[in-house]
Amino acid sequence: MDIDQSIYNTAIEEGFSPTSAKLIVAQARLESGHYSSSVFKANNNMYGMKFIGTDKQPLATRGTLAPLNERSASCKNGGVCVDRDYYAKYSSAEDSAKDTIQRLYKITRNGIGFEQLKNVASATEYANKLKKRNYFGLHSIDTEAGKQEAREYARILDSILFRIKVINFYKRNEKKINYTTLAILVLGLTGVAYWYYKKKYK
Repeated sequence: MDIDQSIYNTAIEEGFSPTSAKLIVAQARLESGHYSSSVFKANNNMYGMKFIGTDKQPLATRGTLAPLNERSASCKNGGVCVDRDYYAKYSSAEDSAKDTIQRLYKITRNGIGFEQLKNVASATEYANKLKKRNYFGLHSIDTEAGKQEAREYARILDSILFRIKVINFYKRNEKKINYTTLAILVLGLTGVAYWYYKKKYK
């Protein structure tokens, strides 16, 4: 299974709609340089999540050091580096997506929670909601500069969506045949066939 499909399946399992799940994949591609960034290659980390300890982040371990400008003062100056100075490292892309969704998107920020994110209908709506959560950019969504950042983020997501090819996800038990229903159907058809046969040759 390719990375796009794995992330899509994970997003669906976590409650996202098919449209918003595809946007989660587009976002993963955007933030990992289409799975080519050094952070992704070293840590299976698509969203740049930092490590906060295995007690709070059971799907991750301590990965590679973050860039110098993202480290604590002590770590920058050659002192002790704490967990948050490192990226989170995952065993798979699915774990990266699951950790991001569970610890980031299922927490409400600035009035935008999971219920608002899971059913977005477009890249524009998704980008605006992430922007209101202060997820990306330097400016507030209430400023023209912030709105421009959101428009650019949405434009990039839209362009990436054309590259994503995922199949609809079905839960295992939805794939299984309901043998009880099948048996009732067969018995019903048998009864109809018998009735037709009797009527025809009566």
